[in-house]
Amino acid sequence: MLIGAVWWLIPKAKSDMQDNLSDKLPIFVSAGGYCKPVLLSLGLLALVGCASVNGPGASSDAVNEIGDTQAAETVAPGDEALDADLLFHVLAAERLIAVGEFEEALSHLIDAARLSGDPQMARQAVGMAMRSEQWLALVEAALLWQEIDPEEQAAVQFVALARINLGALEEASADLAQWIEAADDPAEAWRDVAALLAAVDSPDDANQTLASMVQILDLEDEALEVLESRSFLAWQQGDVELALELATLAASRDSSVDRLVWAAQLAVAAEDAEAALALYEQAAMVDPEDSGLAMSQAEVLRQLDRLDEAISVLAGRPPDTELLYALGTYQFQADDIDGAGETWRKLAGVEAPPEPARHAFLTGFLAELLEKDDQALDWYQRVDDDTYATRAMLRRAVIKVQRREVGQAISLLEGVREADRGRLGEQAYLVEADLLRELDRADEAVQLLTRALRDRSSSVALLYTRAIAAVAMDDLELAEQDFRRILQIDEDNAMALNALGYTLTDRTNRHQEAYRLIRRALELEPDSPAIQDSMGWVYFRLGQPERALPYLEQALMGENNPEIAAHLGEVLLSLGREDEAVAVFRAALQSFPDDRYLNDTLARLGIRP
Repeated sequence: MLIGAVWWLIPKAKSDMQDNLSDKLPIFVSAGGYCKPVLLSLGLLALVGCASVNGPGASSDAVNEIGDTQAAETVAPGDEALDADLLFHVLAAERLIAVGEFEEALSHLIDAARLSGDPQMARQAVGMAMRSEQWLALVEAALLWQEIDPEEQAAVQFVALARINLGALEEASADLAQWIEAADDPAEAWRDVAALLAAVDSPDDANQTLASMVQILDLEDEALEVLESRSFLAWQQGDVELALELATLAASRDSSVDRLVWAAQLAVAAEDAEAALALYEQAAMVDPEDSGLAMSQAEVLRQLDRLDEAISVLAGRPPDTELLYALGTYQFQADDIDGAGETWRKLAGVEAPPEPARHAFLTGFLAELLEKDDQALDWYQRVDDDTYATRAMLRRAVIKVQRREVGQAISLLEGVREADRGRLGEQAYLVEADLLRELDRADEAVQLLTRALRDRSSSVALLYTRAIAAVAMDDLELAEQDFRRILQIDEDNAMALNALGYTLTDRTNRHQEAYRLIRRALELEPDSPAIQDSMGWVYFRLGQPERALPYLEQALMGENNPEIAAHLGEVLLSLGREDEAVAVFRAALQSFPDDRYLNDTLARLGIRP
C-alpha cells in the first residue's frame, strides 16, 4: 500500500502532537546550514555567528554582520575624515570582499583597524577571520582588538580558539585559565570556555586544553565546574553517555535545579527515560512551584506510555498557556475527549497571556485536534505575530483542504509560500499537491511539485509526493525516477522502498524486483501495516495467496484501511473462503462506503456484499 504523501501535516496524526510541548537541547541554525551546537555567551554568539559554516571560498552573500559585503556600513570607521592610507585599505577591503577574495580583504581590514584604532573595525576583522578559518589572522586581529579595547573579554577567547586550532595548546590553556581567574562570574566563564572548546576543530585538542586548564588552576578533576564543563563539552562532541555520567555526578554533589535538569535532558538524549524521570522528579522536589519542571516530567511519563500519571502531574496546577496546552494534548491522546474539551475551554479563557500570538496558535491547534474547526479557524486568524502567523496560515489551509474549500485553501497556501521560502513553504507545496491529486488533478500536482523541486531538488518529501501524483496519472517512469532518487539520498528509506515495490507489483509484472524492495522495507519497519500490506500483495501477485494471507490479516489488525481490506478480501476469495471475504468487504464498506479503491475492487470482482 502507498503511504499518503502529507499525512504528517494533519494534527489528527498523533505523532504531530508534541511539536510545541518541550524545548530540545539547543542546535543553532544559520542560513548557511547547521552550526556546531555551541552555546556561547550572548555577546560572543552575536559576534561569530556559526563558525566553520563558510570556508575560505564562501560567497559574499554568506558573510553577514561581520565582514559584510556592505563595506560602506561595516568597513568605514565612522564619520571622521579618512586619511589616504586608511582610505586605501578600506576601499581595497570593500573591493576584495565584493569579489569573494576574503583572505586579501582580511589583511586590508586588519590594517584599516590598526590605522583607525576603531574597535568595531577590529571586531569585524575578527569575525571575517573566524568565518574563513584563517587562524593566524584571527590571532592578529583578536590581539589588535584587545589592544584597542582592553575591556573586551571576547577577544581573549578568540585568541585562545585560534591558538588551539594552530596547535599552541599550552598558550591557549594559560590564556583561558587567566581569563577565568579574572572573571566576575567564574561559573559563567567556565560555561563560555566549554562552549569555545566545542568549536575547536579537534576534539582531542579541546579535551587536552581543558585538562591543562584544570592543572593550571590547581583544581580537582571532580570539582563541580570541571564536571559541568566536561559534561557540556562531551555533549557537544557527541558523547552523550559520558556527558550524562559527568552531569549525574555533578548533580549528586550539588542537587541544584539547573544541574538536575541538565542531567535529565542528557538522559532524554541518551533515550534513558527512567533516569530522566527520576532526575526531573528530584528537581521538582527542589522547586515544586516550577511548572516547566512539571511539564518536562509529564512529557517523560508520556514517552513511557504512562499517560494517566502525566495528566495527574499537570492537573490542578495554576493554569497557563503552555501547561493547559500540554494537558489537553495528553488528555486527547488518552481518549479523554471530554476532559480535553474542558481543558481547551480553560485555555481559551486565559486572560492577558504573556505571548498572545503563541497563545492563540496553541489554542487553535488544540481546537483542531478536537475537531472544533470553526473555533480553530477563529483562533488562528487572531495570530498576528510573524513568529506564528505563517504557521497559523498553514493550519488554516489544512482545515480548508479537509473541508474541500479549494479556492480558499489554495489562496492560503500561496500566501504561506510567499511568506516562507523554507520548511513551511515546502509544506504548503505538499498540502496543495495532495489536494490536487485527491481532486483527480494529478497532472497539476506534478507540475506544481516540479516547480518546487527546481529549488529543492533533494527534498525527499517533495520527491515522494510527486511520485505518488505520478502514479495517480499513470506516469510510472517519473514515479520510479523519483522513488529511486530518494533511495540515492537515503538507501534505507522504508517509505520509498515500500512505495516503489508496491507500485511495481501493482502496476507492472516486475514482481520479483518488487518483492526484494518490499522485503527490505519490512526489515526496516516490521510493524508498519502499509508495508505488511505490500508484502501480502506482492506474494499474491507472485501466485502465493497462502503466504500473502497472514501479512494482510496482520496489516488490517494494525490499521483499519479500505485498501488493506480490499486486498485481504480478494486473497480470501482466491483461497475459496468466500464467506470470510464477504464479511471483510462488508465491514470495510460500513466504515468507508465511498472509498474508490474498495468499490473498484468490488466491481472488478463482481461482489455485492
